[in-house]
Amino acid sequence: MARSASLDAGAPGEVPGAGTPPGATRATGAQVGLRDRTLVLVTAAVSLPVLWMGYGTDLDIGDVLASADLIRDVDYTPSRNPGVPVVETIVALLDPIGGHILVNLATAAAMAATVVGIARLVRVWGHRNGDLVALAFLASPIVVISGTQTADFLWATAFLTWGALALVGGRPVAAGVLLALAVGSRSSTLLLVVALLAAVAWDRPRRRAVAVAAGVALPVAALLFVPAWLSYDRSLGFLDATDGWVSLPNNLARFLLKNYAVAGVAMVVVLVVAAPALVRALRNWDRDPMVRFAVFGLLATEALFLRMPWKPAHLVPCLLALVLWIGASHRNRRPFLWVVVAAMAVNGLVVFRPFVADEPNSTGGGDLEPAVTLGWLANDIRCRSEHMDQPPHLGSGAWACTLEPMRGPADGPGDLETGAATPG
Repeated sequence: MARSASLDAGAPGEVPGAGTPPGATRATGAQVGLRDRTLVLVTAAVSLPVLWMGYGTDLDIGDVLASADLIRDVDYTPSRNPGVPVVETIVALLDPIGGHILVNLATAAAMAATVVGIARLVRVWGHRNGDLVALAFLASPIVVISGTQTADFLWATAFLTWGALALVGGRPVAAGVLLALAVGSRSSTLLLVVALLAAVAWDRPRRRAVAVAAGVALPVAALLFVPAWLSYDRSLGFLDATDGWVSLPNNLARFLLKNYAVAGVAMVVVLVVAAPALVRALRNWDRDPMVRFAVFGLLATEALFLRMPWKPAHLVPCLLALVLWIGASHRNRRPFLWVVVAAMAVNGLVVFRPFVADEPNSTGGGDLEPAVTLGWLANDIRCRSEHMDQPPHLGSGAWACTLEPMRGPADGPGDLETGAATPG
């Protein structure tokens, strides 16, 4: 990453003033904050102690490795529909060279790119304290877990944030390519891409650039999924995915529980305190693209999660939108943002779990058994240490183990991506 001084200046929650092009930064005071290199070092300090511990605990890792094997044999079947061709190809290239260490190191590099990209995007959109907004994202244990294993979410957010920077910086062709790679890393990222394009296109002078970016992103993204289309005999069968809908009460309960579990008690309190400022930030809707992107993105990704309330890691895009919304509000003050960072981080060390699943692998309910237990990241490290020597597959027990902060101990493989397991 190139050296970049923080331009976090001006009033808290500042947006571009009159005469400033939409999305441009207006520096009015002393430069403060952490530099890009410091953010990279912090990311390295968080990730390096973890990424060497096997391929990770995600339930899709075995399928990704199988797809990577096929790619090396000049063949292809999606790891799960519709596929994650960009990440599968990266794994295919790196795994034979350095195994899980190199693959996970590349994922951690994508996490560092996301962190630096968030910091820059906040500044470019005219707000201060981009470094702490980025650290708030990094502090979430779900982000660190996803960014230190053979997974795809941080690849998607890396391409997305740098695509946004290219778009706002007046490079729509580069933006289109990066946004297409984001979709190719995780197809659901399309929602955030649409949210970004809509947020930027709200300003009339930006609409031509948005049109160019969209015109590049759409065909490039489509090309990335041609191998999946071919693998299904040139049909749209590769678009068929497991239905995550059970019923409104079931989906809503899982949606609420997993949002709570990923946020944690401390962050829930922080959000209650920040809520009035988040609402007031909507007053800047017409002149602040960061507010528009954050709100569009959060609504879209949370709506998708309600439809398919599967893995906690599916909330990583929601966390990205949430921290940007906080950064666009008058709660964008360094003391408060440090509180956000701490509230996110504590959930990785210790959690308050109000329920345990009565039937973890069915559509049962939960039993009220309040407990303070090991946090997400600490527990995930424990699970990796216990299962890292086993081949990564669903039945290894790693997936069920990593869900214990949310649903309690379980013997089975856990909340499968079938929509069939509750409460989480």
